[in-house]
Amino acid sequence: MEQTVRDILASRTVRLNPISEEFQIYGFRCLGVAEKLLDFEDSDASPVYVWHIQDDILPLSKNEIERWSIDAPGKRHWILSEREFSESIFEDISDIFQINAWGPKKLSRWIGEAVLRGDLIVNADTHIIPEDVSDIIPEIDIPSSKNSFSLKPLIEINDWLDNESLNMVNTIPILINIKLWKISGTMIGPNSLTTSKNWSFIEDSWSGRIFQFNIEDVLKDCPNLRRINRSENHWKDIDGLKSSLKPLLDFRKKEKTIEGIDKVKSTMLEWWRVDVNSLKLESEYAYIPAWILNFEDGGKKILHSRNGKTYDYEI
Repeated sequence: MEQTVRDILASRTVRLNPISEEFQIYGFRCLGVAEKLLDFEDSDASPVYVWHIQDDILPLSKNEIERWSIDAPGKRHWILSEREFSESIFEDISDIFQINAWGPKKLSRWIGEAVLRGDLIVNADTHIIPEDVSDIIPEIDIPSSKNSFSLKPLIEINDWLDNESLNMVNTIPILINIKLWKISGTMIGPNSLTTSKNWSFIEDSWSGRIFQFNIEDVLKDCPNLRRINRSENHWKDIDGLKSSLKPLLDFRKKEKTIEGIDKVKSTMLEWWRVDVNSLKLESEYAYIPAWILNFEDGGKKILHSRNGKTYDYEI
């Protein structure tokens, strides 16, 4: 966990400077001092001491925090705890301390978001490694089925939970499957002119949408998270898919009649319509980031990261 925290901060160009002396505070490990922290909810520009508390059976107690405050240096502190705690344990701490404490739920969300943003890459051995922030790939080919890909999330999980007043809900990052359709066919224009075209569309059975695929929406690296795949009865059959695609593929094109040099006499919009019978379709699975929402009553929902809607949890 300590290395994971360091990797996330490194990916965001935040350097943890080593402390000048070793602090022997039971249960607390100082990871270093940061000059700035985007994740620290405070406008003060003074350095921040970053602390890590490892997992344990018992919650973090008030006595442990009081012992920590006696030996802790500096003014501003960011505590990342894998142990549960009550906010009341900080009430009697001296006002000279500015403490931002994260419990295991917020910490796990932070790590999960880093994976989905691509700040961290999870490889096949489930080790989390930092992405080299200077390593930029200028062009990405459409991945093959041997190397599945994921679209980028469009919502921030913490903002969504705040807006829905669900801050205490436990979240687990996952991937939910979609289909990438590679399509070729013939367009028929005015005077029975024809032209061949190729398209790429995404079928999202969770939202019931079909939309054009954009390579810029692809995550640079697909995280190695748990994947939830919908059964075949949730997807459109070929006839239904062709019917849904037709209004998306038909288009109107400007046809200009020119009289003389640079003088336009008229402009008309001519329909080019797809020959549905000519369509050839090939599909492969791709993924969208999502979260399992675990509610206190035992209920579960899946939060879609592109539209912010929730869906029934299906195994």
